[in-house]
Amino acid sequence: MELISLKKIWNAAPHNAFTDLERYRGRWYCAFREGQGHAGNNDYGKIRVLVSDDGETWVSSSLLEVSGVDLRDAKLSVMPDGQLLLNSCEYRVDDNNNDIRNNQSVTYLSKDGKSWEGPFHIADQGYWLWQTTWYQDVGYALGYQWGTSDATRFYQTRDGKMYTMFLDHPRPAGDRSNEHAMVFNRSGRSYLLLRRDNGENIREGDALLGIADSPYRDWEWKKLGVTVGGPSMIQLDDGRLLTCIRRYQENDHRNWGSQWTELGWIDPEKGTYTKGLKLPSKGDSSYAGLIWHNGLLWLSYYSSHEDKTSIYLAKIKVSMTA
Repeated sequence: MELISLKKIWNAAPHNAFTDLERYRGRWYCAFREGQGHAGNNDYGKIRVLVSDDGETWVSSSLLEVSGVDLRDAKLSVMPDGQLLLNSCEYRVDDNNNDIRNNQSVTYLSKDGKSWEGPFHIADQGYWLWQTTWYQDVGYALGYQWGTSDATRFYQTRDGKMYTMFLDHPRPAGDRSNEHAMVFNRSGRSYLLLRRDNGENIREGDALLGIADSPYRDWEWKKLGVTVGGPSMIQLDDGRLLTCIRRYQENDHRNWGSQWTELGWIDPEKGTYTKGLKLPSKGDSSYAGLIWHNGLLWLSYYSSHEDKTSIYLAKIKVSMTA
């Protein structure tokens, strides 16, 4: 892999982070959170959506905000009916001891990338639906719950407004599973990259790769031997799984401040992760959006390596296998 170009596209807020990238109706859209810091009391984040015709000049298209909550982790996808879907979560910051269990996952829908319908409250309260991945007109999302009721649930949707649980506890309680990235191959097999944060046992914080075929109720899980944050993943035309993750010094997610953003390869047969390319990054960073376009990997992410936490757009050359 080779870094072709890198451009800082936004740093207007004190803290600009947690990105996603989508190509919609011939234009580029980048969504992310603006706030005072990474998270915390009285930090009521907003979702900024940028738009660009060429990936060089970016302007603000819209700003989503909800009074009294921290609106976090925007994830974009194009629905089967042609609308742009934005997943987010209303993160409750008024009580740090209860900040996960009171969360409400939400969606917004747009037909032009500028005007948004919503928010629509989705799924079960307290379950954070990280993102929606579409296959054959159905959207799939993993929801997770932290706190005293550590749990996971799989949901389905057809309209982006109503999500129905179809699998309870795909991972056992106490597993601390949370953020995920999901892809489907041409035959419908699903690969799911899952972050885990186990503060007591580092090895039980290893990321997992889940593999399942339709109807996606029976999952095989493989430990990847690496601790990750903010996972994103795509499958290239040659079948390989390419991921972008936050890496930690000594592979320990408790080493906060020692992180960087990295591209790597996942081998689903062996259940292994192999480093590919470290991006210019340091500290609070990662949460990438990945789009393959015109023979290049386009990648949005955030980083603190130039002092202020800012949003970047990278273009990566990736050699294809035969």
